[in-house]
Amino acid sequence: MASISSLLPHHPFKAIYVLAASLYTLLRLPLWLLLFLPRSLRQHPSYTFRQAITVRLAKAGVYYLSRIRSHPTWTLAPGPEAHRFTPISPSSKPIYLGVLDDPEIKPARIGGTWYPTPYTNPAEEEEEDEEEKEQKQQATIILHIHGGAFVLGDGRDKDLSYGAHLLTTHAGPPTKKKNNTFVFAVQYRTASNPACRFPAALQDVVTAYQHLLVDLDIPASSIVLSGDSAGGNLAIAFLRYITEEQPGVLLLLLPKPAAALLWCPWVAPGVAMRPRPCSGNPRYGTDYMTDAFAEWGVRAYAPSPAVDPYGPYISPRDHPFACLGVPMWVQFGSLEVLAGDIVKFAEGMRRVEGNEVDLVETEGAPHDIFLMGGPLGFGDVAEKMAREMGAWLRAKLLLV
Repeated sequence: MASISSLLPHHPFKAIYVLAASLYTLLRLPLWLLLFLPRSLRQHPSYTFRQAITVRLAKAGVYYLSRIRSHPTWTLAPGPEAHRFTPISPSSKPIYLGVLDDPEIKPARIGGTWYPTPYTNPAEEEEEDEEEKEQKQQATIILHIHGGAFVLGDGRDKDLSYGAHLLTTHAGPPTKKKNNTFVFAVQYRTASNPACRFPAALQDVVTAYQHLLVDLDIPASSIVLSGDSAGGNLAIAFLRYITEEQPGVLLLLLPKPAAALLWCPWVAPGVAMRPRPCSGNPRYGTDYMTDAFAEWGVRAYAPSPAVDPYGPYISPRDHPFACLGVPMWVQFGSLEVLAGDIVKFAEGMRRVEGNEVDLVETEGAPHDIFLMGGPLGFGDVAEKMAREMGAWLRAKLLLV
């Protein structure tokens, strides 16, 4: 007989659960409003009334989503992003080697969204004036990998517009006309879709990186790798891949990026295979992450025995490696459940000779305010964090 949990992702049980969960949340909302009026009763004394309410609602929402396994429908149609969305085909070059050469999971056609506008090769733009061409040649291109526990998100406007704004506003050097930064958010195959376990998402990151290098003729020295939460995990996996998996071949075809920005990277998904991965954490009360969400993500992305959830490509926390001098900016929130894992990862990476890792703690922040800062009411904190990132990146890239 099927369990209740296995029935919830399917209609009509899904619709019934959503209705019941919505009603239950509405009934509890007045209680939360009263409970969080005194600052002393909020999840943390630093939280404003709005932050206390939104973090609690986000935790409820994340839990309900994980119960019904709700996820966006995979599509490569342009949608509202229109000309800013670009479909990409897998490369014919030998760039899917070793761990990416899976007998079941093969590279596939994907897409990505440009912010604020599509980047085009300046050499091919006849209508642009010389000043605009020069600006594009000096542009910073950020390849961003979205979060969502490997099961949610797509990098499009409804998903990433807030984070993309932080990057385009603060990451690059300001020019006379505008901030000269372009973000390409890859829409990788999420594991909530059929036959999209590891290494599908990492294959897609490689495809997107190759697209920037070859199709758009962008030098690797102008590309910054970025990822939030599970996307940060994938950014780390990409750096490991090009430096450890036949580097003599891959570093010629996939030269290393200029820098890496890791926003609250999920560096130990394997922990979610154990009981109470989030609720057993001392920061559980101040964050919106839940056990059910973490478990859904890792079981979908790294199902045993096909994939080892504790291996270096899934849980890099305990597997430091030499990243060939790519400077890393590793950020975490002081009030998030992943804080301890992120610190341990950064410290391990720092001990490897040649690595350059800057660990940045964002005080009073839950998980991934890069993505959720606006909706959760942490906008000021997120802006300050992004300004710090921008100063760090300009110094590393020698931009003024």
